Amino acid sequence: MGSVYVVGSVNTDLVVRAPRFPAPGETVGGETFATYGGGKGANQAIAAARMGAPVVMVGAVGDDPYSVQRLADLAGSGVDIESVARRAEVPGGVALILVAQSGENAITIVPGANGTLTAEEVEVALAGRIGPGDVVCTQLEVPIAAVRAALSAARAAGATAVLNATPFMPEARALLELADILVVNNLEARQLAGTGDAPIERAVERLHRHGVGAVVVTLGAGGALFSIPAGRFRVPAPAVDVVDTTAAGDAFIGALVSLLAQGLDWMSIAERAVWAGALAVQRAGAQPSLPLRSEVEQATRAWPLTREPAPPFE
Repeated sequence: MGSVYVVGSVNTDLVVRAPRFPAPGETVGGETFATYGGGKGANQAIAAARMGAPVVMVGAVGDDPYSVQRLADLAGSGVDIESVARRAEVPGGVALILVAQSGENAITIVPGANGTLTAEEVEVALAGRIGPGDVVCTQLEVPIAAVRAALSAARAAGATAVLNATPFMPEARALLELADILVVNNLEARQLAGTGDAPIERAVERLHRHGVGAVVVTLGAGGALFSIPAGRFRVPAPAVDVVDTTAAGDAFIGALVSLLAQGLDWMSIAERAVWAGALAVQRAGAQPSLPLRSEVEQATRAWPLTREPAPPFE
C-alpha cells in the first residue's frame, strides 16, 4: 500500500446556518453557530485517512488555540502531522461559512498561516519519503509556489501527482503539465480550460491537451465525470437529502486519493468516491461529515452506482 501526502491548508471553520443568503446590505437572522475543523488540505487528509490509507499532512498553522485544536483533530484521525509547520507570528487560517437551508454554502477564507507555507518546506517534507505507489495531493489554498513544489516533487519521485485546482486562479493553468490527475468541479473545469458555457466535454478535452493524464470533474447532484487513459465514463450520484455541501468535494477527493494509494481500479474508486461525497452532504460541518471506509462500503453494497458512457469529444 502506498501513502498519501496532502500539501494544503488547515483552517478553522466558523459556520452560521441561516434560512437563506442575505442580499447585499441585508441582515438575515441566523439559526445556529458552530466551530469545526476545516481547510481543503486538512479535510482531504482526514477523508483519506478514514478511507484507510496512511496519510501525511504538509502545511502550516499558528500557535493560537484554534490551531492547537486543528492539529489535535488531524492526529486524532490518524494523520501524521510532523510536517505541519508551527508559526508564532501569525494565526491559523479561518473560514467564515454561511449555510442556507437548501444546503448550499458561501465561504470567505482568511489564509493566516496557510499563506506562509514555502516551496522549500514542501521540498524538505517530501524529499526521500515519496516514491512509486504514493500519491501527492494538493489544492490552491496555499501559495502557488508550494503547490508547484509538491507536484514537481511527486513527478520527480514517480509518485502520482493530484491537483485539486480550487479555488480557481488563472495561474493554475501553468501547473497542469505537472498533474497526473486533475480534480475540479464543473465551473472550475470551464474556467481552467477557458471554454465558457461550452459542453463540459470540450473543457475536458482542452485540459487533456495541457498535458493532464486524467481529468475528474465533480458534478454535484449529477455525480462525476471520469476521463482517464483507459476511457471516459460518468458515475451518477445517488439521490440523498442535502444538509450541508461544505466538504462534499473534499470527501470525494480524499476517497479517490486514498483508494488510488491502496491500488484499487478506477471503477471501484469512482463509485466509492461518489458515495463518499453523497454521505458527506447529509451531515453538518466539514470534517464531522467525512465518512469512514466502512460507511462507504456499506453504501456501495446496498445501493451500487452504475457506470454510464460519457458523450464523445466533439
